[in-house]
Amino acid sequence: MEFVTRDTMSQAYRHSAEMGLIDSNDTLVIFMDLSILEDRIERLKQSFGSNTLHAIAIKTNPMSFVLKHLADMQVGLEAASFGEVCLAENAGLMSERLVFDSPAKTEWEIAELRSRFRGARVNADSIDELNRYPTVASGLRIGLRINPLVQTNTISYMSVSDEHSKFGESIVQRSEIIDACNQWQDLDCLHLHIGSQVTNLNRTVDAVRKILELGQEINDRAGKRKISTIDIGGGFPVNYGLGDPFRVEEYAFALSERCPELFDGRFNLITEFGRYVHANACWAVANIEYVKPIPGSFNLITHAGADLFLRECYNPGDWFHKIFLLDRNGFEKYGEDQKVNIAGPLCFGGDFVERNIEIPKATPGDHIVFCDVGANTFSLWSKHCSRQFPKVITFNSRNGLNDFRIGKQRETFDSIIDFWS
Repeated sequence: MEFVTRDTMSQAYRHSAEMGLIDSNDTLVIFMDLSILEDRIERLKQSFGSNTLHAIAIKTNPMSFVLKHLADMQVGLEAASFGEVCLAENAGLMSERLVFDSPAKTEWEIAELRSRFRGARVNADSIDELNRYPTVASGLRIGLRINPLVQTNTISYMSVSDEHSKFGESIVQRSEIIDACNQWQDLDCLHLHIGSQVTNLNRTVDAVRKILELGQEINDRAGKRKISTIDIGGGFPVNYGLGDPFRVEEYAFALSERCPELFDGRFNLITEFGRYVHANACWAVANIEYVKPIPGSFNLITHAGADLFLRECYNPGDWFHKIFLLDRNGFEKYGEDQKVNIAGPLCFGGDFVERNIEIPKATPGDHIVFCDVGANTFSLWSKHCSRQFPKVITFNSRNGLNDFRIGKQRETFDSIIDFWS
């Protein structure tokens, strides 16, 4: 199954309640269908060659049971901090499948990586960072991140490929990059990532083509296969229910047409997809606690707001989640629509996930379902107001609706106290 249907979402809630997995304090519950995760990994493996390492971005969904499931599926993990490196280690990931991309690696972190994770891939963010690695026998496989200076059509703060980007060495520093690549024995990779949710895939392919040509130039200058790997990053978009879905198969085909060297064995390939793998696999079910009338509308006070939907609330209009309503028994609710605002539980005025949307008449005790919440929500969880991170319930719809279990327990109040202590 490629996407989760509303009927499956409502059935999952009812079955979990019947099994006693949901109690009265579970005012917000996350559900995850592992079959969607597996579908995305299968699509990646089928679309790209056997010379590809798919290193799934940990920051997109860092829950331990998810990372262990990915490690068991023989893909890699991409870490953007040393904390995420530790999460990968806890998931049982082999060092050879780890990619470490932090833009602010300390000397201690580099030393720890060399000591504990020999054979891991580390992408240096600059030539200055390269100077922190020995030029010979580092024990690591080193890459250098390049900014290809390709304009994207994504949200401005999600684009990282303009001349003011904090990431990578600008491709205009071509001679310095070529000299640096020839100085480090273990440097065999060029890395790029131009941004997230880039819907114009031609821009991404353009960027990959520019880096690939730089790699070929480095090899020509060296007279050998100095650069053997191209890490094309992530950024593949998800449509969140708006129009036709983006298909990674089409992206891979476009790459194979413009960059055949990535598919014919001349270069190895690394990808760092996150949103594409995780977004559609999860949904959230939040209780409606109060229905408050306001002029011309209603504010629904729910248990999901800027704690779970940080980007959505602080950047209204940039992100979208399909929403529908369940009654208190977990059945989808129908009837005449009313205009409402979906308000969260936090104590600040901007805590609205959606404004001026129309749904069937809601009453306290009903539930709001937020679709496609698997990417860049959990890892952005806000501690503002110190609310509990919700329980996560998993199942695999390939096995039918009878495989429900708790993937992560609801956070305890003692855990919150420990965090602030």
